[in-house]
Formats: sequence, structure tokens, C-alpha cells
Amino acid sequence: MKRNLRITLIVFALLAALIYIFYDAIIMHQTADWDFIQRVGGIKTQTPLETQDGFYLPVICNVSGTDSITVKPTQINSALSCTKIKVDITENKIYLTVLIGVSNSNNINCNCKAVNIGHLKHGSYKVYYRDKSSSEHQIGQFDLSETVFFN
Repeated sequence: MKRNLRITLIVFALLAALIYIFYDAIIMHQTADWDFIQRVGGIKTQTPLETQDGFYLPVICNVSGTDSITVKPTQINSALSCTKIKVDITENKIYLTVLIGVSNSNNINCNCKAVNIGHLKHGSYKVYYRDKSSSEHQIGQFDLSETVFFN
């Protein structure tokens, strides 16, 4: 009898772990495609801020659809939040991808935050939105000159 109870508890624990992994990976972190970003009002970036951890790039995007960032929103999403922004830097191109998920008590903010883009060299940078399509959508640009850096 104890063996059956132990096996049942192990199976239950494994099932609970699988449900949590599925929920976290699939439900909590979906990639927002370009069409979705446009339906909720668009996305843009501002001038990076330098910190000891490198530069932080402010990202202006509200996935709830209640703010007009670059276009008028056509979709409201009261249950979604911006869970993370993925960054990929290739030479002087910075690619951003917004991950969205269902709002919960830990993450109720529908606005995206500044994202760490690391220590960059002097020069001009273009910022693009990247989704699963092959199209590049430029959402910003900035120049880093020698006078911007703190030493």
C-alpha cells in the first residue's frame, strides 16, 4: 500500500511540474508579432541611459492597447502584461522582441521597461523589432559619441 501511495505522489509531482513548465513557457511567454504590436499602439525606443551595468534602452510599448505610442490602438488586452524583452545585438543593429503573458500578481505591468543592452562602442545604432517573420521593422535609432560615456 505504501508503495502505491509513493508512486501516486511521484506521478502527481511530475504532472504538476510539467503543468508548471507548460504554463510558464507557453502561456506566460508568447512572442508578440509585429501585427500584435501595431494593434496595441506600436513600439518605440528612447535614448539609452548609461549605468555601471552598461546601457539601458528605454522601450515604450503598452501591450494593453490603452496608449497610442506610434499608431492608434485597435485592440484592448486587459489581461496581458509585458513579461520580458529579448535583445540580440549584431554589429550596430539591435533587435528587440517583446514577450507577453497573462498578468499575475507578480507581473501586472502592461508597459515594457528599459532593457539592458550592455556596454556598447561609440557609433550609430539602429533598433529593430524582430518577430518570427523575416521582415525588419525599425523602431528607433541613436548615436553614442565619446561625450556620452561616463568614466
